[in-house]
Amino acid sequence: MSLKRGYWGAVVPAHSLRPVAFETAVLVAAFFVVSVALATGLPATLDLPVRDTLLRALPSRPVEDVAVVAIDEASLATEGPWPWPRARLAAIAVAAREAGARVLALDLLLVAPGEGDDVLAASLAAMPSVLAAGLDAKAGWLLPAPTLRGAGRLAETSFDVDHDGVMRRMSATKQRDGVSLPALSVAAASLATDPGRPVPVGRVLVPDFRHRPAGVPVVGAADLLAGRADGTLRGRVVFLGVTAAGLGDRFVTPGSPPGTPEPGVLVHAATASCLLAGGLLRSVPPFASGLLASAMTGLALLAGRSRPRHRRLFLGGLALLPLGLGAPLLAAGLELPVATLTGATLLVLLAVEARAARLGEREAARGAALRTEELEARRVAVHEMKTPLTAVRGLTQLLSGFDLSPAERARVVGMVGEETERLGGMIESLNAVEKMRLASFDATARPVDLGALAARRAAAIGAGAPGRVSVEAGEGVFVLGDEAFLARVFDNLVSNALKFSPPSSRVRIAVALREGDALLTVADEGPGIPEVERERVFGRFIRGSGAGGAEGLGLGLSLVHEVVTWHRGRVSVRGAEGTGSVFEVVLPALREVHSNEEPDTGHDPGR
Repeated sequence: MSLKRGYWGAVVPAHSLRPVAFETAVLVAAFFVVSVALATGLPATLDLPVRDTLLRALPSRPVEDVAVVAIDEASLATEGPWPWPRARLAAIAVAAREAGARVLALDLLLVAPGEGDDVLAASLAAMPSVLAAGLDAKAGWLLPAPTLRGAGRLAETSFDVDHDGVMRRMSATKQRDGVSLPALSVAAASLATDPGRPVPVGRVLVPDFRHRPAGVPVVGAADLLAGRADGTLRGRVVFLGVTAAGLGDRFVTPGSPPGTPEPGVLVHAATASCLLAGGLLRSVPPFASGLLASAMTGLALLAGRSRPRHRRLFLGGLALLPLGLGAPLLAAGLELPVATLTGATLLVLLAVEARAARLGEREAARGAALRTEELEARRVAVHEMKTPLTAVRGLTQLLSGFDLSPAERARVVGMVGEETERLGGMIESLNAVEKMRLASFDATARPVDLGALAARRAAAIGAGAPGRVSVEAGEGVFVLGDEAFLARVFDNLVSNALKFSPPSSRVRIAVALREGDALLTVADEGPGIPEVERERVFGRFIRGSGAGGAEGLGLGLSLVHEVVTWHRGRVSVRGAEGTGSVFEVVLPALREVHSNEEPDTGHDPGR
């Protein structure tokens, strides 16, 4: 049979591992709740704003591979109001190529044919180019004018916006009516790196936006046409779009100042820069987040076992753990559901604190009850000790003050001896209880063969009452405990049974396993104990109404209760069939004893 290892490596019986089973269930529940919640996307409302805040707190990266040619207010003032003729757009394309642009992406939806389309198409065809297409929910694809379609790669220009109006992700491609087009920034980035590489269909991309839209270099269209680009566009992917107020679309991204929309062309450029630099986020899988939640729950439960001061420090640090993990992981491109894990951790921490408070109140109440019980026990003990002391004092005065005959003197001396023995037995019982209370169960307990102990104690006690004591003990019934204390349980129960039973009756002892516990029963054929008294008989100096004139101090069953409770068991009494009483002692059974752990076999070193 093997001993089980509890917290802190203490050896405990299997019966005492039930709290571990409960806490294991809590760990499993934390895993499943967090995993399922994240898989359904329910906590995104909390997680996404927290992620945005962490992203804005991370240092931005310089934008070195993209630029924007902006149709801004100054360009409109110089070149005239929007829309511009196609020939002017063609001139911008030529100027961008001459300024050293690697790729030109037009964030302009040129659906209607216009004069100069052929000129614009020729200028775009002279370099890697991307033309914008739109996707209308009802009308379907809005493609560039037919003359322009062959001048460059077509790309879809819309963004995916979350429920709070923030653009955090984008589809690499979108499909409709059998046509699949890549996103504008994806098409531009692929032309700059590997034009022949296919764009992954249906993939959702999550830029980290550490390449901020506000950090994208911008050259006004009028300045470019006037030759004032100053090398800004050389070797870069260039996006041409509208930034003037009131024109074009605007979006909020995690890289934008809070609540500040930015021109769509800058968002496209920043997204392309993230793609070119590998600045994409990957989400931690829900099951991995569930495992992390379970691990933090385990740490919280472990902290709940420490002292209050240490526990609160530990729990406070644990509450900050998701944030402490989330920021560096986010910097490395891994998205952790910080808000979900923090919320789950806080719930566990509150539960741990509430549990600790309940246990503290329970311990305080138990301590107060024990103190009250101890004071009452001392008062009763003093009162009970006075009886034999008074008797001894009176008998001593009788011996010293009267001229007694030898027979009378012998009788009085015998009575003094009886009272002295009675007082000594009382002191011995009280001393045994106090000795046990001071002993550490984990430090002193050893495997004990309960069946062997029962057989030996029955033989020793039955020698004084031949034929009255029988024992039926199963093999392999081991418990963890102190053999000397357990021997007192046998002695007291069997002695009581013999004392309060008719001289010709039998006392039956049985030891067996029941549902993983060790069960000891002592049955007698005495007068029995009334049901109303069965709980009280285990108190100190309590004697049942059926005791009659039998000698006793009322400490035997109290000692049995103290010993069994110290062994993490329980004792009870019930009426036997017909007549008599059956005392039952239930102790946690050991499932297995290692070969290098020698069990006690019933020898009582204190006897």
